[in-house]
Amino acid sequence: MKQADFERYHRNRWLAFALWLDFQRPKKGQDGQRQAPFPLTELPDRYRELCQHLALARDRHYTSQLVDELHRLVQGGHMQLYGSRSGQGFNFFRFMAQDFPRLVRQEWPFTVTGLLLFFVPLFGLIIAMQWYPGLADYLIPQMTQAQMEHMYRPGNEVTGFTREAPDDILMWGYYIYHNISIDFQCFAGGILFGLGALFYTVYNGVIIGAIAGYLTHKSYIVTFWSFVAGHSSFELIGAALAGAAGLELGYALVAPGPYSRLHALKRRAQIAVRLLGGAATLTFIAAFIEGFWSPQTFIPPMVKYVFGGSMWLLLSLWLLLGGRRAA
Repeated sequence: MKQADFERYHRNRWLAFALWLDFQRPKKGQDGQRQAPFPLTELPDRYRELCQHLALARDRHYTSQLVDELHRLVQGGHMQLYGSRSGQGFNFFRFMAQDFPRLVRQEWPFTVTGLLLFFVPLFGLIIAMQWYPGLADYLIPQMTQAQMEHMYRPGNEVTGFTREAPDDILMWGYYIYHNISIDFQCFAGGILFGLGALFYTVYNGVIIGAIAGYLTHKSYIVTFWSFVAGHSSFELIGAALAGAAGLELGYALVAPGPYSRLHALKRRAQIAVRLLGGAATLTFIAAFIEGFWSPQTFIPPMVKYVFGGSMWLLLSLWLLLGGRRAA
């Protein structure tokens, strides 16, 4: 369908939606005279219709003016459905409970790619290291190997690091800095046409997989795996999704479509930053568990395994199903 025909056929619906959004901003002296162009109960259906029109306009490469107009209407409708009606602006808990898992599914080409780039080398090296332990000498410096063996040796009062119990909060702060810095590293690498995000996502998967495979081959199974079980789901998935956010930035530069690269980057960045925010929140949670739960040796390993397995299951279900009812 030509753009002129597309606009002529749907223009009245867009105008009605714009008028409805304007109606939500009361004007002094006119409250009793104004009437909404359609009832509130029609908003979800009209919003879905508008999203479909925006997708068609992008897919058919209609002019940027039309796409921007529809994008502004979609943004206004989204705020009315999920934000501004409450008068509270951004709601972090609603974002994490509903909007973020919907965003992960909505951006599935990037999130699935990020997960594969991270987890395929990670699990591949864990398995390969059991048959080819010599790979550790190529991937892990000798000093790091010795440090890992010291950290996870049986008999430590706490596992994962050597320090006194009163430093729990300091270690929590270190984990926050370390984990979230990895997320931002993967994200910022996207500005290099996605190559930096791709490299750091794969690199982190390789290093983590190599260390896990090395310690498993060394038979530090209980001390290592019971330590990482509790926080691994939040930390690893968070890192992979941060890489996905970086790939989203890179895609805007590689395939800007009908826009300039700067314009495409600005548009994609609005989505990528929200994806990064959710990923960083996951790694923040991981740091809390890693600082206060994971190193405690008085907790039986089986309890840690059950807790960790439950976190993997719940986190996976949340990303797959979260926000569906609200949508």
